[in-house]
Formats: sequence, structure tokens, C-alpha cells
Amino acid sequence: WLKEAKMADSTRSMRKAIFDRDILPIWEKRLLTEITPDDLRALCAKVRDRGAPATAVHIRDVVKQIYSYAILHGEKIANPADEVGPASIATFEAKDRA
Repeated sequence: WLKEAKMADSTRSMRKAIFDRDILPIWEKRLLTEITPDDLRALCAKVRDRGAPATAVHIRDVVKQIYSYAILHGEKIANPADEVGPASIATFEAKDRA
């Protein structure tokens, strides 16, 4: 998934770090078919509550990409991120750049 995705090197590095630090340790012994939207919500809430709301939203995005890649390559699975909108994880106020 990560090697084939078209993105800037800095984005790839950030997503790999999020995967390695926040996703893999929690779900490494689980099959893709075992992870539910509630599991994703719980993981994102845990990360948000530790004071990292942007990372929590990135986790959702990384999970969505992983499942989309698997589905594109023939896996018959539901994407749990389809039921978890980014705004349900965290919202951000626009910065005043004037």
C-alpha cells in the first residue's frame, strides 16, 4: 500500500510513522475483516484524548487507504473508515492568516 501510493516523500514518511506507532501495535494480530468502525473510532478517540487530534484524523485516513488498496486488489472486505467521518473524530478552527 504505502510503496505504491503516489504521494510526497514527507507524506509517505508521516503516514509510515503513524502506522508504525499508532496502528500496528494495536491491530497487528488482527485480520482486516476483524476490524470494525467501532474499533477505529476507539483508536482515534484514544489518540485524540492524548492530545493529538490531527494524528487521530490521520489514523482514520491511513486506515481508509489501506482498506481501499486491499479492496482494489481483490479483497472482499468492508472499509471501516467509510463509516467514520473525519469530523466525527476532531474538528479544527481555521487559522486567521490576515
